[in-house]
Amino acid sequence: MACLFPPRFSVRLTTKPELVTPKTPTPREKKPLSDIDDQASLRYHMPGLWFYENKESMVGKDPAKVIKEGLAKALVFFYPLAGRLTEGPNKKLIVDCNGEGVLFVTAEANIALHNLGDFIHSPCPYLKKLQYNVPGSHRITGCPLLLIQVTRFSCGGFALGVRFNHTMVDGYGIQLFLKAVCELAQGGSAPSVLPVWGREMLTAAAAEPNTPTTNHAVYGASDMRNNFKRLDIEWWGSILFNFEKLAAKPLFFFFPNILKPILLRSSFVFGPKEIQALKDQAAAQDFGPCTTFELISACLWKCRTIALQPNPNATVRVTFPTDIRRRSFAGLKFDPGYYGNAIIMLSAATTAKLLCERPITYAIELIREAKNKVSADYVKSVLDFLVINGRPRMSVMRNILVSDISRIGLEKIDFGWGDAIYAGSATAAYGATFLERPKSNSSTERSVLVPISLPHLSMLIFKREIKKMTKFN
Repeated sequence: MACLFPPRFSVRLTTKPELVTPKTPTPREKKPLSDIDDQASLRYHMPGLWFYENKESMVGKDPAKVIKEGLAKALVFFYPLAGRLTEGPNKKLIVDCNGEGVLFVTAEANIALHNLGDFIHSPCPYLKKLQYNVPGSHRITGCPLLLIQVTRFSCGGFALGVRFNHTMVDGYGIQLFLKAVCELAQGGSAPSVLPVWGREMLTAAAAEPNTPTTNHAVYGASDMRNNFKRLDIEWWGSILFNFEKLAAKPLFFFFPNILKPILLRSSFVFGPKEIQALKDQAAAQDFGPCTTFELISACLWKCRTIALQPNPNATVRVTFPTDIRRRSFAGLKFDPGYYGNAIIMLSAATTAKLLCERPITYAIELIREAKNKVSADYVKSVLDFLVINGRPRMSVMRNILVSDISRIGLEKIDFGWGDAIYAGSATAAYGATFLERPKSNSSTERSVLVPISLPHLSMLIFKREIKKMTKFN
């Protein structure tokens, strides 16, 4: 039976936060990050949670000890992650590979894992308990690049909280690192995929970047002038709270206490029936086959825009990080061990009126056109643009970022207790969402979980619109 309300749940730290250093000495050097890594939009610590059930064959083994041992071994190979970031000229981030280590915490919960029921998903109401925010550890420079907490439940299951500095790794990168921790914790002598730095490949020309060949309008604040509409939530937010600035702050993204009374956080599951309903709508327009990503992103973009009720003439966007590792570009060839950010932000835009009034295929077509922009020249243009413009952040207002992490394989991180029953971002952020795998069971194999954060009234409208768009016959 599903839990309707969160149970009484407390977590007690069993160790003080400590630094885990590489098990053997590592090179002492300084390594510049790439110009994709150090853009303002990635300068935050990303939280994630993994939940593992008890396993009979692992009785008597302490997951905290197993993970800590594997962590120390993995940091020998991924030694930059044990360093500290510094900032050079033009906000350039450089990692000082000093081997100071990463933060590690152990804790115990007062209940069994199954008592959390349906709260084992994103957004998880227990993020702060399962991922202790060590005071002073949230800065980008001069702080540990990883914070790991192992929380043991009374049943023998456990939760793994991982907070990583996003400038150092992307979703694939953290998966690669944690897989190495697993392999080394279980007796391996080296990771099956050796890490590769290679950040110079995604760095603009050292002497002088060229003029960008494309106008990357997604970077920079949205123009809210002359966009007034009486029920426009974002317009009022920009006037009353400087919402653009607040929503772009990492701590607001993931711990939004400042506007907690205003925002609701929820999640939506797109199962086979809901996805088929979206496919049927596209087929009714003679549009042809669509990917699940295109269907869900278009649906979210349209429903969220209706919910926020912007001025009809306002420009609205959907932005999606695109992994370029598997693409073949002249001069860009990624080693399987590349663990830095290999994501390019692509964006589709239109007016609120056209998006809201036209069928879902209109949004899908815009998303598809944006996806087709990627080329070696486009990547170079992004690098040049970021450097010339001081490494700006993306706009939050009039924009929804959709990041697909459902196919990375985060749930396959196995420390000996099997696959995680849930692995994901663990929270809902205003202006951004993730396509994730739901808590595992037989009925969710082909489903997609989407965490959403919106003002109260907007959330009510959003739920209504989602229900209308995914209604199946």
